[in-house]
This record gives sequence, structure tokens and C-alpha cells, in this order.
Amino acid sequence: MAIGLQEGEIRQELQSGGHLRNVLIITKAIGGTAEHLAFVRPSWRRAFLPLRTWGDKEDRTYKDLDRLLVLLRDDFGYRGFIGLYTDGDPDLARYRALSETEEAGGQT
Repeated sequence: MAIGLQEGEIRQELQSGGHLRNVLIITKAIGGTAEHLAFVRPSWRRAFLPLRTWGDKEDRTYKDLDRLLVLLRDDFGYRGFIGLYTDGDPDLARYRALSETEEAGGQT
């Protein structure tokens, strides 16, 4: 089972009537540069899942935040709030709790 979502899967599900419920971006400093990883919570899955590269080999990070936002807004049609956090931000715990609540039978 995949541990994230690939662009192709998202596009296919969006064409079938799915939508993205929530999006957040986590920024990490890797080798002295900022890299951005999007986590999406789609209508066809319960948890926040990272964007992954083709073949689900690794997380798909972006050095250019604008390029990632174009993907989310223009290509995926997401118009909601996008939270932007740095890696290790304590506020990220609320997203983990939201996913766990829904997996336990909470509201979607």
C-alpha cells in the first residue's frame, strides 16, 4: 500500500469527482536550502498524505514554493486554506489528531 499520493493518482481521482479537502505544506532546510513538501487530505482517503514521486519512491519536494502552489491551485483546483509550517512546528500535531479522529470513526 502506498504511503503517499502521486500526482497521477490525484488527477485521476479528481476527474472521477473527488476533491482535496485540506492541504498543508511543511518547509524543511535540506543542505542549506528550503524544500517544501505538500500533504493533502483527499476525499477518497482519510489521512493527510504526502505528495510522492513516480513509483512512490520518495517524497516529492519543491525548492520553488510558487511552483508547488501552481500545482495545488491551478492543476488540482484547490481553493481552500493552505497552511505553511516549518518542520517540527508544534501546531502540526492538530493535523495528526484530525486524521486519527477520522480513522477512528469521526466526522469527515
